[in-house]
Amino acid sequence: MSGEGIMYYIAICDDNSDFIRYMKNMLLKSGLKNEEVFFYEYNSGEELIKSINTCDKIDLLILDMQMKKLDGNGTARLFRNQFPSSVMVFCSGVYLPTVESFETTPFRYLLKEYTDERMIRELNVVVQEVKNRLIEPVVMGKWNYNAVKLKLEEILYISIARNGSNIYVNPKIIKYEFENHITSKKRLPEIYSVLKNYGFEYAHNSYIVNLNHIKRKTVKELELSDGTVLSIARSKEKQLRVAFAKYMARKY
Repeated sequence: MSGEGIMYYIAICDDNSDFIRYMKNMLLKSGLKNEEVFFYEYNSGEELIKSINTCDKIDLLILDMQMKKLDGNGTARLFRNQFPSSVMVFCSGVYLPTVESFETTPFRYLLKEYTDERMIRELNVVVQEVKNRLIEPVVMGKWNYNAVKLKLEEILYISIARNGSNIYVNPKIIKYEFENHITSKKRLPEIYSVLKNYGFEYAHNSYIVNLNHIKRKTVKELELSDGTVLSIARSKEKQLRVAFAKYMARKY
């Protein structure tokens, strides 16, 4: 699939205007062309949140974590309510990821003191993720006799069902408001064969989980970003642990 004609909508929120200009310059050296990018610039979390209702699309948000008043975590939560599927990158002068940070599923943490070379290297990965999300597969399902097209980042986990599979979506996605799970006639192994290269892994013979939504993991169970707790089968624990470690290494 060609990237011709695609516009990328990128928001940068930082209380330092010089850093916003710097990040725009770095992004344009990281696989993006000036004519295919529209930048939104915000100097505070409050300014961003007040403006997002007028934005139809934001593919990437680069967010300063140490702003005054409304901080990065608070801004991220409010942003996620409006744009649950956008790529979000946290940027800070100090590397301090917290449990609270994981709740909004950031794709990357960047340090402001990176050299230009390191920043471009990191942003190359970010830009590629943005592009991939525009061309990655979607999952089709049914809900109350209606066909539903789901982006991968909207899915929490998929489980075996009698006549196919059940798909569980992030309840924070306002546009769906599903009372029950979504169904698919495809069997779980068939779905996994497509999604295994996109951050999905078996946690149990009965279900695969979206690694991007794992908030907490132990040997016996995991907690997803919506608070759902699932058990981890002993036979799948190593497979899941290795996959999650590789995923986190790429992400952070």
